[in-house]
Amino acid sequence: MKKLLFLLVLLLPVFAADPQSFNIWKGRDFKSVTKSATLEDFGKHSGRVTFRDKDGLVEVHQNTTDIIIIEAGEATMGLGGTQVNPKTTGPGEFRSESATGAREVPVAPGDIIRVPGGVAHQFFLAPGKTVTYLAIKVPAN
Repeated sequence: MKKLLFLLVLLLPVFAADPQSFNIWKGRDFKSVTKSATLEDFGKHSGRVTFRDKDGLVEVHQNTTDIIIIEAGEATMGLGGTQVNPKTTGPGEFRSESATGAREVPVAPGDIIRVPGGVAHQFFLAPGKTVTYLAIKVPAN
C-alpha cells in the first residue's frame, strides 16, 4: 500500500501539468494591427495576422489550405481562376499580378473563408480601405 501511495504522489504532478503548446491570442489584439506578423509556426500548421491597405498578389499554395478569418475592415476576394504568368516563390508556392476567371466575393469582419490548396486567391481593396485578417495554414491533404 505504501508503494502504491508513493507511486501516486510521484505521478500526480505529471497528470496535473499544463497542456503542451497551448496558445491564445485575443481578438482585441488584432484591432490595432498595422503590419503583418506571423503569430506562430508549429511546423505542420501556422498562423499569421495580415494587415492590408492595398491589393495583394494572386497566391497559390499547393501544399496548404488557408483558413482566413476577417477581423477588421472590408475587401473583395478573388477566388479561383488561373494565374497569369505565375512565378515560383517557394516549394509549391506561386505568385502573380493577376488571374483570369476568378470569382469576386466581398468580405467583412467575422467572415471565414476556406481556400483549399491549389486555389488562386487575392485581396482587392477600394481606395482608402483596409483589411486585417488571421490566416491559418494547414496541410492541404
